[in-house]
Amino acid sequence: MTSRRSLTRFRVFAVALLAAALLPTSLAAQQTRPRIAVLEFQNNSQWGYWGRNLGLAATDELATQLVRSGAFTVVERQQIDAILREQHFGLSGAVNAATAADIGKVLGVQAVLLGSITQFSIDRRTAGVGGLRVTYTEAETKMDVRLVNTTTAEIMAVAEGEGKVRLGGVRWDRYNFRRDFDAGLAQEALRPAVEDAVKEIASQAPALAALAPPAPAAMPASVVGSPEPGVVYIDQGEDVGIQVGQRFEVHRVVDEIRDAAGNVLDRVTARVGVIEVTRVLSQSSICSVVEGSAQEGDMAQRR
Repeated sequence: MTSRRSLTRFRVFAVALLAAALLPTSLAAQQTRPRIAVLEFQNNSQWGYWGRNLGLAATDELATQLVRSGAFTVVERQQIDAILREQHFGLSGAVNAATAADIGKVLGVQAVLLGSITQFSIDRRTAGVGGLRVTYTEAETKMDVRLVNTTTAEIMAVAEGEGKVRLGGVRWDRYNFRRDFDAGLAQEALRPAVEDAVKEIASQAPALAALAPPAPAAMPASVVGSPEPGVVYIDQGEDVGIQVGQRFEVHRVVDEIRDAAGNVLDRVTARVGVIEVTRVLSQSSICSVVEGSAQEGDMAQRR
């Protein structure tokens, strides 16, 4: 009995030692993953039926594959759009490396990915022998991706992806590709080319991890369903060096200037409060309101 208890204690002790050894390594790996953002792809192919939707599908698929690689922390597209709107960045047309670096500094990322779809097609094809005929759908894609260092505006790597894929047998047999857009179909068609490009991008992760992320000029703070009043979450944390005790000035849009057509020309902001960081998480922080107020949609500026 004594021998069995000793063996059990030894096993528990060994498991505890193993967990203690692995946990810091896991946390360190998470903290050294470079933070990147994927900007909207340009559709430069002859496939104009889906317009901008094809570029958005490529953007989402690339972000998904980068997350799955485990080599990066990727900023969500909704978060990018919200910050760019607040900072009045216009993304109509192509974005060059210098503009991408400026955007990356606002987002607090080490690198920004720009991309364009250079070739895209979806065709129904028929094959068979004798009287046996089979109809299938095939998609072909080519794309270019550039990795921009947000500190120097240098293009660190250029990745090319291409691939062909057969799409789900008879699932798309009667689908009108030139009229209807389906996000799932688009991402499925783009996936082989994206996976090809991600291999090259992932090889740059060690170089990016050595770079300190630029401190963002401002960060949006939003009030969420906290059980306590006066609690604010901001969408930056350990990934950009936020620390407990830091204070932020809260700014709110109080007026909008519009033209005769109703388009927003500018926004007028005002300082409405001060918040202080009470807890730092991996990509977000919890803050308390120490002066004035803070609410969803406000911007939190480091003091």
